[in-house]
Amino acid sequence: MEETLRDRYRLFGVAVLVYLFYRVGAPLVTFLGDGFLQVALSTLVFMALATWVVMRASALPLRPLASLGWMVLSLLLFVVVRLSPALVPALRQSVVALEVVLGVSDTLMVLAASMLGLAVSHIIREPNILAPAALFAALVDFAVVSLWIPRVMQAAPHALSAVAVHVPQVGAKPTPAGLRPIGIIGPADFVFLAFYFACVWRFQMAARATYIWMVIALAGYMFFQNVVGSLTPRFMNAVDMLPGLVPMAVVLLLVNRKYFRFSREEKRAMAVVALLVAGIIAFAFWTMRG
Repeated sequence: MEETLRDRYRLFGVAVLVYLFYRVGAPLVTFLGDGFLQVALSTLVFMALATWVVMRASALPLRPLASLGWMVLSLLLFVVVRLSPALVPALRQSVVALEVVLGVSDTLMVLAASMLGLAVSHIIREPNILAPAALFAALVDFAVVSLWIPRVMQAAPHALSAVAVHVPQVGAKPTPAGLRPIGIIGPADFVFLAFYFACVWRFQMAARATYIWMVIALAGYMFFQNVVGSLTPRFMNAVDMLPGLVPMAVVLLLVNRKYFRFSREEKRAMAVVALLVAGIIAFAFWTMRG
């Protein structure tokens, strides 16, 4: 059953409201305890809701300029909300108030990133261009995460956290600075996630299957980072630097493989590129493990 224009806007609104309710409310549920199961379920639910928001945002029939306009508005509201504790001293006195501010600003950042991804997706004119673009983006993301981000963190330790989206944990105990998140996700991951979903919608690919497998892959990916990083400190730095675009590209290409029409030569070239990307990432990971 094809969605109407009204359905797309309605589902987008529902997704945003549900995500905002969970993002603000989940960290406040501290009576459930703080254990392995809570981390796993919190990661899965968050990725399901955040990916739902991105998927529904990328389904909106907005032109590039309109998408960029909504992105700018979301970013302005993000700055105002995120800086509000510094402007309103009373907000700093309550852990709950700080978490509400963080939850609302995180939601605005997800929306801003989604609008940018939707705008940029218009450069892809046919499905066959999407496949090499996804592989190239995964390699660039790895280079940025492994080479550039560590330098930024050394120069300004709180810079990434200031603009990143925080993954809340149900049952986490509060700290003086706020409620402890499971981890953080950079805005670029949501930009490319929206970029991929916008292409999936435009080329009438398998949106529902892509969503389901994307949630499974990203939640498992983040859970793997948390578990391996906590159990084996030797690999903590390397695991923390794993790029999110790699599982996104894999899911996008595998789930929607029947929509790509490559010649035999193009398939061979794509396979070589994929092996090179995987080899470079694997080699870099093992060299960073120490």
